[in-house]
Amino acid sequence: MEWSWNNELKSMPTRAELSKGAEHKSEHTPLMIAALEGDMKMVKNVLTLREAINAKDNEGHTALMFAVINSHTEIVKALLRVGARVNARAHDGGTALMLAATNGDAEITRILLNNGAKTGYRYTSTGKTAVSLAADRGHTEVVQLLEKRT
Repeated sequence: MEWSWNNELKSMPTRAELSKGAEHKSEHTPLMIAALEGDMKMVKNVLTLREAINAKDNEGHTALMFAVINSHTEIVKALLRVGARVNARAHDGGTALMLAATNGDAEITRILLNNGAKTGYRYTSTGKTAVSLAADRGHTEVVQLLEKRT
């Protein structure tokens, strides 16, 4: 399944695109790439170097968002433990919670909510929230989790 931040915007780069595309090397930090690939050892190594945990790429995406989009639960937890901003917003208004809701990932949704994720943010182009994104895709468990927090 091809995933995009929302139906109107550019797709999030995949692992394959990041590894083959030199154009991405300047816009993604080592922490972002490790989070995207699910490489916990590299995440830990990079974090010991004190890389900016909340650095953003040219579209405003963070390492936490990269970990969420590929359902790397343990990396999501690790990033949150060291201070990743759970409510950081990309330029399109998207958040890590909105990505988890779109994916239908109840476990990561729960983790983000328990770490203070707010449910009311909207994509700037569509006005969709985490709840509406999950509902549109039939992710009823995620909808229920989000509605309890609204």
